[in-house]
Formats: sequence, structure tokens, C-alpha cells
Amino acid sequence: MRRIMRRTMRHAMRSCLLVLALVCLVFLGACVASCAPMPDAAATLSPASTRSAPVPTRSVSTPTPTPIPVPTPTSTPVPLPEACLRQKFAGDVGACRTASVYYISLFVDPDSASVAGQQQVRYINAEDRALSDLYLRLFPNTPAYGGTMTVTRLLMNGVPVSPLVELEGTALRLPLDPPLEANHMLALSMTFAVEVPTTGAAGHGLFSYTGGIMALPTVYPVIPAYDDGGWNVEIAPIHGDDLYTDVSSYNVQVTAPSNLTLIASGACVYSEGGVPEAGVWSCRAGPMRDFALILGDRYQRAGRLVEGVVVNSYYYPEYERAGQQALEVAADALVAFTDLFGEYPYSELDVVATPNRLGGMEYPGLVVVEDRLYAGGGGLEWLVAHEVAHQWWFGVVGNDQVDAPWLDEALTQYSTILYYEQVYGADRAGGIVQSFVQTHRDLVRAGRDSPVGLPAAAYSPGVYWDVVYRKGALYFHSLREAVGDEAFFDTLQTYYERHRYQIATAESFLETVEDVTGDRHLDLYGRWILGVFD
Repeated sequence: MRRIMRRTMRHAMRSCLLVLALVCLVFLGACVASCAPMPDAAATLSPASTRSAPVPTRSVSTPTPTPIPVPTPTSTPVPLPEACLRQKFAGDVGACRTASVYYISLFVDPDSASVAGQQQVRYINAEDRALSDLYLRLFPNTPAYGGTMTVTRLLMNGVPVSPLVELEGTALRLPLDPPLEANHMLALSMTFAVEVPTTGAAGHGLFSYTGGIMALPTVYPVIPAYDDGGWNVEIAPIHGDDLYTDVSSYNVQVTAPSNLTLIASGACVYSEGGVPEAGVWSCRAGPMRDFALILGDRYQRAGRLVEGVVVNSYYYPEYERAGQQALEVAADALVAFTDLFGEYPYSELDVVATPNRLGGMEYPGLVVVEDRLYAGGGGLEWLVAHEVAHQWWFGVVGNDQVDAPWLDEALTQYSTILYYEQVYGADRAGGIVQSFVQTHRDLVRAGRDSPVGLPAAAYSPGVYWDVVYRKGALYFHSLREAVGDEAFFDTLQTYYERHRYQIATAESFLETVEDVTGDRHLDLYGRWILGVFD
């Protein structure tokens, strides 16, 4: 494992990196989303089709790091890419074969804090059984979003349908008669309207229009994941993540005021709109588990090419120094996690300051960090590194974030410790581990300890952070101590490669541990994750 290059060395190479960026962009391939035009509704796939799948999420507080050196701002950021996948991963279009394809048009009106949308979806039944129904999730209607979404004019294979409204308006069930056979496809078409909350009070303000920033994650009806338990449509607790989807391809057109900066999953190209003071962004993303969108009227951008990826930091003008720091941390984290786990397949990674009140949140190809952290007081470095780690453990390797959140959150938390080890050394990382050990001791002493492997709804908010994030990270640390560094990192690299664009489970993780080390180490799993020996 190589050490991260010192920031001072990067500054000396900055001019070279800008040149390399331009050269690299010439060779970027077309986005995976463009490889799958809407087929005829009667099309079928052969039984040999493989299934693509979802991934993990979220952020937390931890020991406040010491300030890091911040470079002189770059006057000319590296150009934004026009393709969502790096050229060397262009072959990953094969992962789209049974993935849903979304064609979405969004009309954003900041004056009314609303979004009007049109959408077509190609869905292929990648299961080994016929499906008697299909679900759409309307996340803006959940308590964690605090907005409203209304779907109108819903067509299935060109025929109007009346869905059944379930789960307090957060899910639409579409009965299928006859059932959709395995490897067969159907096409959905719909219009929808969304009202965006303007107080920032609901769901930590992650879905909101406040302070001139419109944050719009999952602002479209989305098909949830289907697994051995059926369709996953339960309402997640506000302190947990709610997205459990398979990877899809997205072709999204956004019409909004031209004075706004648009940041989104995938890669976007801007053109003048057909009406005065309006712009049109054409975005392509995939294979990704979600499409997130942020618009703001006063963002500044710093960006550079790192490991073949355009890394961007979007921040407010008054936070330029912190915005540059966020860029440095994201770049260092990208290098560290590439070395430790495997390569990031997308051409762009964005870190965005938003007026959320959670600390941070991960979305595919994009992470948000609470803007108040840019004003000082510590925590910015940890949050940025943590959310970047989620691009591996949620973005590329998916899992059930509602019922098995430890698979991404605990591993992401330990990955953040690994970032500190790479940048600052083993002593610094060891100190963080010891702070987590103390947190666990305090939980036990207070009678608040719980197994790590429970659904998010089984925890109160405070216990959720302490158990799933901090105690959960200790499972991975104990596994590393038991098998040694070489086998541990070989396990994570194998796990990442096997589950790329797929959905991982506790069983598939333990299978990887056994295949690499020769033992599932169920004593450690039982103690930390199941709690059977505590």
C-alpha cells in the first residue's frame, strides 16, 4: 500500500495535472446511460441475463482532527467531464443489461419551490420468478424528506393504470395481470409534481430549498430493490438511510434558471434554454443507484484531476479556504481508497456544501457536507473522507441500508480511519480506534449496548451512531488484527470486485472472508455484529 503523496508535491504538479485533464477528457467514452435506448415494450432478455444491484450510505461525527495545510486556490479548475464513466470502465455498460433505464425531464421553479417532471422507465424483471406487482417509491412524501410528490397520467406499456397508494402515500403498487415473467420487460410513463420544503426542518434539510440552495435527491418516482423478502418499501427512520435500489441508467434533462449552478450525479452538459433566462442541462449517469441534483445561485468551484477522476469542491464565496480544504481531503481520500479497495469507476466526484443539518450525506458520484462546518470548528475533514468512502461502500457495492445498515456504515466508518492512517500514520489512526473502544465501553456501562447487525429502526438516534458506526467499525478492526493486513485488504479488494454494481449481504461478505482467509471468523462476527457473546 503506497502512501498518499504530500499536498506540497501536488501543488508543484498542478500545471501538469491541468494538461493531463485535457488529454484525459479527449479519451472519455460515452456514458453508460446512452448505451441503452428505450426498446420495444415486448422485448425480452435471455435467461442468461445477469442482475445488477444496489449499495450503502451515511455520515457521522467523530474525533475532531487537527487542521491540515490548505493550498493557494486554483484560478482555473480542471474542465468538467462529459461522460459519466472513465474510459477504462466503459466495458461496464454490460452491467446495464438488466438495469432499469430512466428518461427524465425536470422543470425546476425556485420561485415556487417546485419541480414538474415527466418520466419514462424501462424495467426488466431480473428475478428468477414472475412478478405479480411492481412498486414505485415517492420519497419526497416520507418524513425524512418533508415534501410532497403527486404522480399523474401513469401508463404501463402505453395503457393507463390506476396504482394502489400505500405506506402513507410513499409507495404506489401496480398490480401486474398477467404477471411479468423473468427476463421480460415493461415500460412505464408518467408525469409528476413535487413541492420542496423551504424550512429545512424535515429530515435534516437534505431535501429542501433554503439559503438559495435547492437540494433534490431522488426527486423522481423510483423502483425499489426486490430481494428474497420481496419488494423493499418500508419507511426508514429519519436517523437512517432510506435508499435501497438496484443500479440504473439515467438520461435526465433539467430546465432551470440559467443563473444557477447545477451539480448532479453523473456528467452534465449545459445549453441555453428555449425561453429567456432559462438553461437546459443534459445529464447522463449510470450504472448508479440514484440520481441526485443540487442547484445554487452562488457556488464557486475548485477542481482537479486525481487518479483519472475530476474531483470538484463546490462552496460559498466566503468559505473559499475551507472549500479548497474539502478538495484536498477528497483528493487524498480518493487516492487512499483506490489503493486500499480498488478503482473508482466514474469520471467525476463532487463535494458540495449545502445547508443540511446532518453533517453529511452520500449520493452516487456526489456528497454533501453541512455548510456550517466550512465556517470552522472542526469536523470538515472527517465528514468529507467518510462520505467519499461511501462511494465504494454504497455507490459501487450496494446493500440493504434500511435493514442491514452496518454493511455500509460500519465499513465506511472504518475506511475513514484508514484514510487517517494513510495520511497521518498509524498512531493517529490508533487514537481514533481507542476512542471508539471507549465509546463501546461507555455503552456497556450505561446498559445501552446493542448488536451492530440490527435494522436501523431498532435503534434510537443516539444509539444508532454509537453502535452501528463506532462499534461496527471495531468489528472490521478486530478482523484485521485476526487475519493480518495482507489478508484483510485482500478481503476488501475481493469483496469490492465481486460486488461491483451488485447488492452485498452479510452472507456474501462472510463468504468473501472465508474464501480469502480460509475461515469466516464467526467468533468475531458473533461478538460484534450479532452480539451473541457480549
